[in-house]
Amino acid sequence: MNLIIRYILIVILIPSACKNYIEKETANFQYSNIKIEDSLQTLIAVSNEEFIEYGSDIAFVSLNGDTAIAFGDFAYFGTDTLQYYANVLYKEDSVLRPVGIDRYGSILFDVFLFDNGPDYYSEGLVRVERNGLVGYANEKGEIVIPCKYEYASSFQNGLAEVTFKSRFYLDGDEHKRVESDEWFKIDKSGKRLD
Repeated sequence: MNLIIRYILIVILIPSACKNYIEKETANFQYSNIKIEDSLQTLIAVSNEEFIEYGSDIAFVSLNGDTAIAFGDFAYFGTDTLQYYANVLYKEDSVLRPVGIDRYGSILFDVFLFDNGPDYYSEGLVRVERNGLVGYANEKGEIVIPCKYEYASSFQNGLAEVTFKSRFYLDGDEHKRVESDEWFKIDKSGKRLD
């Protein structure tokens, strides 16, 4: 066999055959469903620290200063104004768990992490998780496509790729990657398109 072809096989094929697969974490958390009210009062994140930073202990207060969510359970994770829901860090057994909460401090879902932060909205939907499975929520925090997929992509042109069976691994740069032999597409109503 040609020396160049051997080199290509060694450099390309062997590392891909030696993937370091990661076990997917599962949990059995309890979640609430958001209750959309007719009149929503905006809540503001406040801290006892001079500046609010990621991980700062926070509370949420109304514009007139009434405490809606007291200090103690949550830390800052990028949401400083709560209209329908907020992304926060839930202080659980000395672990900070990224979650979405409603105006009463009830946990709606776990935040889907992407690029070292909360997932971003794409076509009006954001990926969220419940007990390790992925679904989609709208901008009001309502889960509109149930959390039932092992992995799901963002929506593009009205479609997302999802799978019920996947494997996670770290690439050469230690980035988490996903692979599946069973990808399929869904539309924004959650309907499977084969």
